[in-house]
Amino acid sequence: MGSTMIPFTSDSCDGGYFRIASLNPNMDEWSVSVKILNCWSVSRGTGRELNMILGDEHFTQIQAVVRDELIDNYLSRLIIDEWVSIKNFDVSRVNSILRPVPHRFKIVFRSDTLVQSINMCSSRTYFNLTEFVSILSGIVNPNICVDVVGKIVNVRELVFVPSVEHSQGGYFELYFGLRDTECIHLECRLTGDLAVEFYDLWKHRSRNTVICIIKFVKLELSQEHRWRCTNVTGSTRIMLNPDLSITDEMLC
Repeated sequence: MGSTMIPFTSDSCDGGYFRIASLNPNMDEWSVSVKILNCWSVSRGTGRELNMILGDEHFTQIQAVVRDELIDNYLSRLIIDEWVSIKNFDVSRVNSILRPVPHRFKIVFRSDTLVQSINMCSSRTYFNLTEFVSILSGIVNPNICVDVVGKIVNVRELVFVPSVEHSQGGYFELYFGLRDTECIHLECRLTGDLAVEFYDLWKHRSRNTVICIIKFVKLELSQEHRWRCTNVTGSTRIMLNPDLSITDEMLC
């Protein structure tokens, strides 16, 4: 069964586009208008794969993949926070256990996929903010990444953890907490380059109270069997005191 075409109109874009929510593998002539929310490279054997998270005007998000041999054709046009139209692509099921967004399908670029920059006058933000009480109670699906926001508390020292499984002999690790408006505490664990980036931003903060948004984090159980959030290499993003109304509310 095919999807229904959803008309899309704006002052800067004419024509119709499919809603991300309607994408499925039963058609191959798709076209979408999306904002690039994240973009990162993943090693696949001897090659690599470019992954993205895309969002449409209806706040629905989907993962997109560009295979190794096609990356150079598209990389210069895939810029985070920019709006693009994408036409002629496949849609396939997400086979990995962990999904960066709830959508069970992903966009797969083809050699004839067309990407064009469009001028969208939209300041909408895309957050899948999850309440701490829901995370800690275990009712949130740990196989789907979430976004969290809170006041940073209890930042520990950045440490290097030796490990023979890592090419560099180990990895950096950092623990800290987030506290929400209900004074509920959520432990966070960052590893690798993101731990170093966060620690540097924290050390050079310009104010004592820092509100942090962490996007695309996965949930895991600690050794104490308590739910916490941790980063997914490449996909997780951190924002400290971003100029957003949600952080202004927490600073009040």
